[in-house]
Amino acid sequence: MEYTARVASSVQFVSELDRSVTFYRDLFNCVETIRSADAALLLAPGGFELYLIERGPREEHYSGGLGQHLLMWATDTAEGLAYFERALKDLGRYTETRAKGGVTVVEGRDPDGIRVIVTHPDPAEKPRSVLDSHLYS
Repeated sequence: MEYTARVASSVQFVSELDRSVTFYRDLFNCVETIRSADAALLLAPGGFELYLIERGPREEHYSGGLGQHLLMWATDTAEGLAYFERALKDLGRYTETRAKGGVTVVEGRDPDGIRVIVTHPDPAEKPRSVLDSHLYS
């Protein structure tokens, strides 16, 4: 018998919980399901769980070290990608849009400066054959 698992959730440390909850709720239509004084569990459409844990403004994000580097999202339509590009611009969080190998990437930053990437097409529609060097910059 073969067993499989899927990625179900991610834990992200943030400097200000309310600000991050608002960002992910508004941008990705996440629903806040559990809340404590310093943590929240958000449920994204499709069931992915995003745990946000407040660490305060003095903590640093080690983007060049080991561990989670960024959050990547995918949308199934070009219109959806255009929506996220506009939404990131409206929030003042947009960085760039680029295309490579048939995949378009919209990039922004969350309130703590952590990279947020939205791609189209979804990996289920177009499997990734090459790793984008931009992910490791």
